[in-house]
Parts: sequence; C-alpha cells; structure tokens
Amino acid sequence: MFNSILNQALEQYVSDRVDNILSIAGVADAKYKKLVREADSVLSQLMEIARELEAQHSELLRLVMEYEAATNIESGLAAEIVYREGIRDSCRIRQEVANFMQKQI
Repeated sequence: MFNSILNQALEQYVSDRVDNILSIAGVADAKYKKLVREADSVLSQLMEIARELEAQHSELLRLVMEYEAATNIESGLAAEIVYREGIRDSCRIRQEVANFMQKQI
C-alpha cells in the first residue's frame, strides 16, 4: 500500500513538473515557442482544408482532430518519459560520484 501511495505521488509530481517545464519553455525558450507557433499554424491550415472538404470527405475533419489529439498525448508522454529518465540518471550519477569519493578517501 505504501508503494502504491508513493507511486501515485510520483506520477502526480512528474505530470505537474512536466506541465510546468513545458509552460516555462513556451515563454522562455524561443526555439520551442517558434515550433509551437508553426505547429499551430499547420494544424489550423489542416482544419481549414478539412472543413472545406468535409462534404466530399466526411471522415477528413474527424481524422485531423484525432491526429491532433494523438500527437498531443504522444508529446506529453514523451516529455514524461524523458523527465523520468532524468530522475533515474540523477540517482545513478549521485551514486557514481559517492562511490568515486569513497575510493578517494
């Protein structure tokens, strides 16, 4: 039960932290900000075309919307995976530094 509580807390922490990092990047990182604007522009163009062609291809608008949702979920999951690996790397590096220091003493 304790492990379950810790896992839930870590899941929430990672999710909140990733959201916070991406929020800061959206303001502070010019490269990321530019990419987000470009992606939004492309999506807007796709949605416009899909709406224009909806009468001929009724599934097109739904597919564009599903693609947008899937890419958003994939992007968020990728960010969480990277953050978790960063936490693991941090723990390993600390352990290696501690071992190195122990050998020096």
